[in-house]
Amino acid sequence: MTFKNKTIICTITLLITLTAPNKGEQTRNSSNILEAYETKDYSDQNIYFLKNKHIEQKKNHDTIGSISTLSMLGYIYSHHANYAKAYENYWEALLLADKTDDRRSTAKLHEQIAWLYSFFNRKDESLDYYLLALNETKELIKLGLSTQLISNYYGLTTYYREINNINTSKAYLDSCFMLHYAKGGINNAYYLQAEQAYNLLLTGNTQQAIINMSQQEAWFLKNNASYLTILYSFLGDAYKKQLNYKQSEIYYLASIQKSIDHKSHVNYRPLVYEKLSDLYQKNNDYKNAYAYLLEAKTLNELLYDSRSLNNNALLEISDEFRKEKEVQNKLIHEQQYEALKHEEKILALQKTILILLIISGLLIAYFYFRFIKSKHKSTQLLTIKTKELENLKNKELLNLKNKELAASALRIIEKDEVLKTIKTAMTDNKEKLSEGAVKNLFKSITNTNSNNWKEFEARFISVNPSFYQTLNNKHPHLTQGDKKLCALIKLNFNSKEIAQLLGISVESIHTLRYRLRKKMNLSRSTNLTNYLEKII
Repeated sequence: MTFKNKTIICTITLLITLTAPNKGEQTRNSSNILEAYETKDYSDQNIYFLKNKHIEQKKNHDTIGSISTLSMLGYIYSHHANYAKAYENYWEALLLADKTDDRRSTAKLHEQIAWLYSFFNRKDESLDYYLLALNETKELIKLGLSTQLISNYYGLTTYYREINNINTSKAYLDSCFMLHYAKGGINNAYYLQAEQAYNLLLTGNTQQAIINMSQQEAWFLKNNASYLTILYSFLGDAYKKQLNYKQSEIYYLASIQKSIDHKSHVNYRPLVYEKLSDLYQKNNDYKNAYAYLLEAKTLNELLYDSRSLNNNALLEISDEFRKEKEVQNKLIHEQQYEALKHEEKILALQKTILILLIISGLLIAYFYFRFIKSKHKSTQLLTIKTKELENLKNKELLNLKNKELAASALRIIEKDEVLKTIKTAMTDNKEKLSEGAVKNLFKSITNTNSNNWKEFEARFISVNPSFYQTLNNKHPHLTQGDKKLCALIKLNFNSKEIAQLLGISVESIHTLRYRLRKKMNLSRSTNLTNYLEKII
């Protein structure tokens, strides 16, 4: 066996004190399950009294009283280790709490069912109910209907300790202390301190654990002596850890005696018997070791029916709350069936009308969309066609002007040729003319050539207004002569024609073209004429 039973019983006992309502909450409406945890009488006589009381409460339709009585019976049965009975009473109380919307009782009962699942080692269901109870309590706190959050955190403290998640367990215990002191210490903290002392024992601080437990003993003797079953067992563990076997034996025996005297924590006794057996074995007292091991086995067999794996099915069979909820849901469904049929007919008609409206709307939207799309497409096509025609017109106009410009340039070439011929003839017959007349004639020819080039450039710029600007942006280091050469190349003049225009040799033109390509950083694969034609 493990420490599991010990932690479970510790949880129940803590709930006796921590879940008691404050005086300001003790009205008839709030006098619910919380009162069940005030009892310290676990006798068979008390069970008999509570059963009769419940019968009277059922006759008088006292639902609140029935919830409290059933909860108290479940709590006592759990101390007697009669878990099937405890489970049955808790579920019956839960059914009544659900019917009357007693949310505080529902939350607390879910917590107790979580404890029962934990005892049967059904950890997943246990955690589900612990968290359900915690969420319900938090909702009640928001509504100002409960302040009992400590017990929820304490249940999770023991749950995570049982699965050896010590860090999470300690975190929830710290939350318990925080809430306790936030209330100004309204409820006593002895149960929390007992859990804290147990944590000290687990973490190796044995002497401090003994000191803390010994300080709590007097309070429990006065207020809840049955809890000493657990506290004395803790002290026995602590002294055993210190190898003080004599003191450990005294506390183990005292733990068993308290359980017998108060008829409480019955399921805890086999664990203490086993601890005693182990203690005697360490002292080589094999006779007592065997005797207490036999006691543990015998008591386990007596409790077996309430703790066996087969009994898990009994817990599910006893789930009257779930059964009743299913019956209620079935009745509600039957009552709603006819109304739903009528509503379905109305809904079907509404759906038909709605579908027709949607279809009509979709058709209108479809045709309207097609119309808009067709109109937009036509407008686009018209725009594209207009733009294409405009571009074609501009291109043709540009070509025409460039042809005119080229023709003008050719005429300039012819004119220059004539003037060169005259110049040559006059040079050859210079002796027949006066020197001043010759100079004036040469000056007139030179000015004419300069004016011709200015006229050519002006007309070129009017036809290609952005050419020089674009060329300058791309190649800012070109000279005026380079730009003039670029203009002539753009007009598709060949090298011979350009040579005639510039009055230089064809070989010089080839050299100028080579230098121009180099300044422009053009590769050999790039055609200079095509490159300049693309510049607009």
